Amino acid sequence: MKGLLVYTTKDAQVNGWFINHLIEEAEKLGAELELVLCDDAVAFDAKLYENYDFCINRSRFHEINCKLKAFGVRCFNNTKTIEIANDKYKTHELCRALGVPVMETCLFTKESAESIEYPCVLKSVSGHGGKEVFWLNSKEDLQSTTLEPHKQYILQKPCSHTGVDVRVYVLGGEIVAGVKRSSENSFRSNYTLGGKAEVFEVTKEQRQAISCLQKELQTDYAGFDFILHNGEWVLNEIEDAVGSRMLYSLYDFDIVILLLKYILTPLQS
Repeated sequence: MKGLLVYTTKDAQVNGWFINHLIEEAEKLGAELELVLCDDAVAFDAKLYENYDFCINRSRFHEINCKLKAFGVRCFNNTKTIEIANDKYKTHELCRALGVPVMETCLFTKESAESIEYPCVLKSVSGHGGKEVFWLNSKEDLQSTTLEPHKQYILQKPCSHTGVDVRVYVLGGEIVAGVKRSSENSFRSNYTLGGKAEVFEVTKEQRQAISCLQKELQTDYAGFDFILHNGEWVLNEIEDAVGSRMLYSLYDFDIVILLLKYILTPLQS
């Protein structure tokens, strides 16, 4: 059994332990897992891996899945999940179509920047880990914010309770853990940005939202992030290449082993 583990160079540099753990545990389960760094999906040559059995795609490039599919290589996460989850606006539009509660959101344009009420939050649609997120109190704040011309952004109404969110980890359609993150110093509560984390009991409403999205996306392993607005947990985003640091700090199970068994058991049977 031979598998491919795809990361961007930048992400691989900060996820060394997780990568090595995946490779080591895969070997124990009878699979060879090879790390491949890819910073350009267009240049990815899928023919080099036509004899591989599966791919764990942590690069956030859904195009890699499309290329590997031509050779019958099963990819985790699936193509639709990677495409939707790594675009905050597509995630928002999917939630609206399915009736999943989300914050009021629009694409950033000159017109929307003129008409939106301040304060608001400006986000890159492709950002992750709390990066490329800006709090804007006025049009002057927007004018002083440096935006990358090749990127797309959204403007979003801020939730009523900033600095706190909940991440729900889902594996194979099953909820495996809930974590509440909070920060006293920032409206962003990300653990990697210094936020605090604690075990959280997933609510009925969060389970319903996840179930609705799972029927559409069929995610393999992902994080569903919720923010609190007027007493209601609303979906903020879906993390495709979801980080696991909080799980190892708060729980006593090994998510890597669970993930690999989920992937390998059907392939080895």
